[in-house]
Amino acid sequence: MGTDEQRRDERHGREEKIFIEILSASDEQGQDNVLLECTTQDISKRGLKISSEYPFIVNSILELLVNFESGGYKFLLTGEVKWLEEISNNRYLAGFELVEAEHSDYIVWQNMFD
Repeated sequence: MGTDEQRRDERHGREEKIFIEILSASDEQGQDNVLLECTTQDISKRGLKISSEYPFIVNSILELLVNFESGGYKFLLTGEVKWLEEISNNRYLAGFELVEAEHSDYIVWQNMFD
């Protein structure tokens, strides 16, 4: 569960559209490369809190495409699901910790907070 003690960076409340790619799902239905539309609740230099209808698997590493419609900025990021909380029927909050990856905009994202 996300607690204040785990926060190392200042959080900025910001609702933006985010697309999360689920690669090679291991379910029986064989849905590979599912793209989910979610919403950020807050963002920080090293993480995101995301509202979703999808129960992410804790410790999974996912591709995130953050789209700031207000400024036209897009960031391709990689994040690890650190916690998940069901807030209502089929509605979840998830905490993602951003991880540096070869093809990601991790450094550009971090510079936005400096």
